Amino acid sequence: MPKRDGRAGERFGSTQPRLAMRRRPGGAGKWTATTSMGLLDRYILRSVLTPLLLSLCVAGMLLLLEQMLRLFDFVLAEQGPVDVVWRMLANLLPHYLSLALPLGAFLGIMLAFRTLSLSSELDALSSGGVSFGRLMRPVYLLVAALMAFDFMLVGYIQPYAGYQYSRIRFDVTSGALGIKIPQGEFVEISEDALIRLGSVDPLTRRAQEIFLKTEDDAGARTIITAEQGSISTSPDLTRLLLQLDRGRQLFIGPTGQRLETLDFQSFDVEIELPIIAGFRPRGEDEEEATFPELWAFLNAPNARSDPSWNSYRAAFHWRLIHPLTFLAMPILAVAMGVTGRRRASSLKPIVGVAILIVYHELLEEWGQVTAAIGDLSPYISMWGLLIAFMAISSFLYIGSIDQARTAKVMARRKTHPIRVGADGSLTDDQPATSLGSAT
Repeated sequence: MPKRDGRAGERFGSTQPRLAMRRRPGGAGKWTATTSMGLLDRYILRSVLTPLLLSLCVAGMLLLLEQMLRLFDFVLAEQGPVDVVWRMLANLLPHYLSLALPLGAFLGIMLAFRTLSLSSELDALSSGGVSFGRLMRPVYLLVAALMAFDFMLVGYIQPYAGYQYSRIRFDVTSGALGIKIPQGEFVEISEDALIRLGSVDPLTRRAQEIFLKTEDDAGARTIITAEQGSISTSPDLTRLLLQLDRGRQLFIGPTGQRLETLDFQSFDVEIELPIIAGFRPRGEDEEEATFPELWAFLNAPNARSDPSWNSYRAAFHWRLIHPLTFLAMPILAVAMGVTGRRRASSLKPIVGVAILIVYHELLEEWGQVTAAIGDLSPYISMWGLLIAFMAISSFLYIGSIDQARTAKVMARRKTHPIRVGADGSLTDDQPATSLGSAT
């Protein structure tokens, strides 16, 4: 008898787990296939992480790109600084990341198992004694990390990021980031000051054809015109600073008589600006409340009599359900990813994405809304959707695994073993297909 190799198996590349042959205890001549488990876990994780990260990047870029164009239009219309757009996008990132993370996790797991299935690596691992449950172990380790990150994202990071986004919008519209003076228009920058700028060079920040009128409490007016000058504000945005060149200053009394005229080559003017109102504190609604703040509100005395009780309760349950959705994600992804090599279905990935999108839309647009207005309990409208989603995923998973095993058995029936005789002759053990061939 030829000596058995202790490392017999098939290699699928440098990253493919190694199959080893090992003798079963008490069974002479019987061998079983085992796998280098550490290498298998790393291989599965690497196969999942690559499409997951790519999906997150693509989905995040698509979501942020549309919002970025809207923010540019908003900031330019309000004549705010362009760098504010990037600050607003940074605070929108947690919101869009919570939308893209479930889709990215689903696509990453589905594409990884679809690749393993089409390349027959799943068949090789199954032949080596590795079950689907064993292949799912590193996937669920990754899912556990994603669940923890998602809980921190929706429970703590999103409320603060949403508040900061609203605050920046308020600063842009209120002038807290700088006073807005449209070119060629008369603008009342305070109750007793009126200004007009002919044109402003965006590079040098110098204005041409400047007109300024101020009035004191007694009714006396001062009119200043200048050919050009620079305009800035104090660091605390309480004063407007003007450095004017080549102009004239006209003083008019309360009764309208001309008192004095002064020509100048250089003149500095400071104008008091109205006090800008501060932004409201955080916690206006349930979207700006963190998970502990939601819990504290729901357990406060007489909280049920508060008009916002239902909305806070719906938000509390949503922030629990959103991370728990990841538990069903690998089951649905494997069900839609495992396919036959000869009859690969391109419809299953589309169906899987559609199921995931419909579930999230129903959860947010129907389940959470009906719970927030008090029409249904969140245990029915929200937790019921989660249970239905898990049941559908489990049903599809069992059906897909059974179909894959059936296809594997049928493929084996189509092949016939070759018997090697003692004299070295080869015999095909193909069964007879008719009575004539049998005789």
